[in-house]
Amino acid sequence: MNILSFNASGTDSKYVTDQIIQGITQDNVKLVLFFVSTKYDLVQISRLFKDAFPDVDVIGCSTAGEISSQGFFEGSISAMSIASDDFETSTFVMKDIKTKSMLVKNDLLHAGKKIGLNPNDAENGFIITLIDGMQASEEKVMYAIGNSFPKLPLVGGSAADDAQFKESFVSANGEVFQNAAIITFVKTSKPFFLYKENIYIPTEIEFTVTKSDLTNRIVNEFNGKPAADEYAKALGITVEELPDYFSSNPLGRLILNSVWIATPVSVLEDKSITVYSAISQDSKVRVLKPIDSISECKKSVESIREALPNCKGILLFNCTYRYLQQKKENICPQLASEFSKCGTVCGLNTYGEQLNMLHVNQTLTLLALGE
Repeated sequence: MNILSFNASGTDSKYVTDQIIQGITQDNVKLVLFFVSTKYDLVQISRLFKDAFPDVDVIGCSTAGEISSQGFFEGSISAMSIASDDFETSTFVMKDIKTKSMLVKNDLLHAGKKIGLNPNDAENGFIITLIDGMQASEEKVMYAIGNSFPKLPLVGGSAADDAQFKESFVSANGEVFQNAAIITFVKTSKPFFLYKENIYIPTEIEFTVTKSDLTNRIVNEFNGKPAADEYAKALGITVEELPDYFSSNPLGRLILNSVWIATPVSVLEDKSITVYSAISQDSKVRVLKPIDSISECKKSVESIREALPNCKGILLFNCTYRYLQQKKENICPQLASEFSKCGTVCGLNTYGEQLNMLHVNQTLTLLALGE
């Protein structure tokens, strides 16, 4: 297993891409991933990468910031190549994820079967997802995949658009898509490790969701009362002030003794709250509070190195809200330095993160690969 990554920026898209391609070209490449600021023409970039690596799967998406071994960047392109003698991939493009994600089971099964993966596999590989983050359809994609491969580990992120929140793009093998998800199956006997890092922990404030709209990602009521009223009251603030606290005090769903974050977005006229991850009725959620990012990053690195003593590299899916906080604290260089202890680094700032069939926000999910 050998992993290379490279980051570059500039005004000449072709020159920048050629630099990156040169930096990640190696023998026996089996998968290429690239992450692109929307300042570039993603169609052109996608074709250049595919032309350079015509015989392997090449997947990518637009970002809200790019990550590489060189650090955290904006307005650039980051890419990674994975070379191995034991690494097979099969990529399926799930189109029209807003309305047709439930109709692709046979396509998913076929894509997995192409490299010898079946619905009962739990250890022979994993899935990487890149999902158009502006469609609010990640749960639908997760459900469709889970219905086909319920045991296969999964990690991924939602494409972004430099924090403009207008339109995002995903790419597979030279083509660019919207309202779509890239699903890449990987079969390997090489060791790998999937991980979720939170920089928020539960407070004592707990709500029961007594009314919600899963389809539209709306929480109508907490504890039988308008959600915004209960949320604001618990924080000791007014409803008008509440949106200013959403990013610092998001909501946490407690699942299997782990916190899965859902970021509130806005307060509606009826005091309902929109969220970036659907929350089921009758579930319990905790209000969260931030903790030290550097300490958590060091814990993540320790976990990776313990699981994979011979780690070759990591693929990071870092929430845009986390990045904005970390950028404000001026700690991104230190975070990049810590993660580089695990080998080659590549990734992006996302509009949502996925791990093992669950969609979350304000989280870092990652894939670590070893020898």
